[in-house]
Amino acid sequence: MKREYLISEIAKMFNITKRTLQYYDKIDLLQPAFIKENGYRVYGDEELAKLIEILLWKNIGLESCDIKRIFKDKNPENIGNILDEADEKLNQELQRVMFSKENIRLIKKKLNNENSTYDGIKIKELEKRKIIKIKDSGESLDNFSDILASGSEILRKAIDDQIPFVEFGFIFDKNSKISEEYNRYSCYFFTVSKNYEINDSKNLCAGSYACLKVEGYIKDIDKEIKRVLSWMEEKGYKVGGDIIYSESFKSLTHEEPNKTKGEIQILLKDPSNK
Repeated sequence: MKREYLISEIAKMFNITKRTLQYYDKIDLLQPAFIKENGYRVYGDEELAKLIEILLWKNIGLESCDIKRIFKDKNPENIGNILDEADEKLNQELQRVMFSKENIRLIKKKLNNENSTYDGIKIKELEKRKIIKIKDSGESLDNFSDILASGSEILRKAIDDQIPFVEFGFIFDKNSKISEEYNRYSCYFFTVSKNYEINDSKNLCAGSYACLKVEGYIKDIDKEIKRVLSWMEEKGYKVGGDIIYSESFKSLTHEEPNKTKGEIQILLKDPSNK
């Protein structure tokens, strides 16, 4: 004997809402066996079996449109194609989740490092960092808004490609004389996870750096660079590589785009390398 189920009974049986069943009816995924004169939807054994199949497909991540395609053609080849498409969607979602997790990890690490405040110039051991060049032109730092705009295309591509990054900065020519103004950069970059494989990247060397925390206007970085270089000269240190200004992406919350809060980092020459 065939049983009949009201929509409320079906909903309670499978712990789903009546609205969900009404939606399935609306999109022709699962219709009731018939509707009573009073408007009540009534489901039978066939509809019950079909709902179980829908929920099983839903459980592995298929969308309603995919399930409709399966019901339309239950050929194994068709089902296999639909599952391949669903698998690819899940891979993309997994990549998005891993992108978010990696960014959270990098930002937390950066925040923990920034919690260790210090005054004046300090020698710090920094690990190797992988960077991607945004621009390689030596433009003036006087208008940071223009600099940000010039790198927007590469940054947008990095976001679209789900490349984790939390830091950006400038590299200045290490061969410049101390009397020169460091207000033109030789490279504008952002850092990515060192484990991330990407073309056109380069590494910032690991090693000992003379570091100075800076808060103020971008255009004044040159004065602070010269301050660190003067300190190094007094202490007998020599420049061993890149002169870097590094800033976390979280500092872009400044109300004034030309303001900055970052760190000057100048690689020291290894005394053993004459």
